[in-house]
Amino acid sequence: MVNLKLKHIKIVTIILIALCFPSYSNAVSEITEADIDVITIPENPQPYEDVTIKLSSYSTNLDQAMIEWRSGASEVLSGYGKTSFTFKALGPNTLTVFNILISPADGSATIVKRLAINPSEITILWEAVDGYTPPFYRGKSFASAEGLIRTVAIPNTSTIKQGKGNITYTWKTEDSTIQNASGFNKNSYTFQNNVLRSKESISVSAISIDSKYSASNKIQIPIVNPKVIFYKKSLSEGILYNNALVGETNITEDEATIIAEPYFLALFGKENDFTYSWKINGADIDTPSKKTELTIQPTERDGYATINVVFENINTLFQKVSGQLKLNL
Repeated sequence: MVNLKLKHIKIVTIILIALCFPSYSNAVSEITEADIDVITIPENPQPYEDVTIKLSSYSTNLDQAMIEWRSGASEVLSGYGKTSFTFKALGPNTLTVFNILISPADGSATIVKRLAINPSEITILWEAVDGYTPPFYRGKSFASAEGLIRTVAIPNTSTIKQGKGNITYTWKTEDSTIQNASGFNKNSYTFQNNVLRSKESISVSAISIDSKYSASNKIQIPIVNPKVIFYKKSLSEGILYNNALVGETNITEDEATIIAEPYFLALFGKENDFTYSWKINGADIDTPSKKTELTIQPTERDGYATINVVFENINTLFQKVSGQLKLNL
């Protein structure tokens, strides 16, 4: 009777152990398409840029899997452990579609990953909003310390025109997102230069509401020191912008007018904030009625005079420029 009870206990124990540990075949789950991760480098390829596609997975060993890469009807790469493929993107708005067939080493069913690469580009233009350049200057003004800079993003896409449409923009400076400048249809960003930086790094990412378009770009805007360039003013021809006065210049006329042009100074729109200080041979003189023009009437010959001028914004610390010119009389 005792032996029968012991056998009964042993049988029950074995059954309980079997219930607690499911068979190995039930523990192995089937690998699915969602278990395979795909990344592209760069994340938002531009037209004609080299693009690398990489596969990774925590659910299966891809290094032992047979992987076949197909673009359209063509096989472009095949073999065990072929987890990456590099190609050159096509032109703007030209789609490249890849079908990636992955056969895991454990005999699981073949997985198909489908990936579409649509090269998109976005251009960032910039301007110095208040940077000064004189008339007939060929080109735009550079940005100077504490000056205002405007950036504009222009997407290159056939479905969205003039940089607007249904696009959300994310602006960054030095990798920090500018929250108040980012958002729906905010394709421009205006800011004041940080005086501690010799250049401004600005980036933008753009994505359409339907996610069919996405692109990013980054530019560096140089910050330059403004400079004063002197010119003569002719009674008959006006300011002679084709002949800058550099270093020393001869004055043979009984009366000559010298113009001082403060290139790239953040002057436009705030001329009244600036003081204009002139000196001749180190002595202060009254500011001329036309603040950037000084008329010279030599009283003696065979000498020289040194002219100094300073333009300074009384409301800022760094918006200042000076120039010097030596006149041989």
